[in-house]
Amino acid sequence: MNKKVQYETVIKNLELILDSERPLSVNAKMSIIASALHTTFSHWTFCGFYVICKPDLLEIGPYQGHVLPCIHIPFGQGVCGEVASTGKSKIVEDVLLYPNYISCDSKTRSEIVIPLFQNQKVIAVLDIDSPDVGDFEPIDQCSLERISDFI
Repeated sequence: MNKKVQYETVIKNLELILDSERPLSVNAKMSIIASALHTTFSHWTFCGFYVICKPDLLEIGPYQGHVLPCIHIPFGQGVCGEVASTGKSKIVEDVLLYPNYISCDSKTRSEIVIPLFQNQKVIAVLDIDSPDVGDFEPIDQCSLERISDFI
């Protein structure tokens, strides 16, 4: 199955779950999204959220994966910290060639990070790591930005 079809399936399933009559907390939505994405794209080594816990500091939030994630990431450090600072999504094709990369798992080779907004301010980032170089492309960014809007 190609990525576009996989993402469309995830989005349809999330619409059914997250558009329920009973509203869910941000934390619950993040947990459901991380689980749905990691189940669909099971080769990813990490799929989760870092949430702003203090000004200029991210803290691990709901995630799926088999790695012990970084617990705190200052703004500007690593890909997650850069995205939190700039508010712009970022794809890193090869993390070993990226000078500001923070390694939490030696198996990770590519990464995508998507900012999440509330009232036009970044409140968290969605971080996804893959063991494959160049695993992420514009279809991933577009789809993950759509999915992050569920938060």
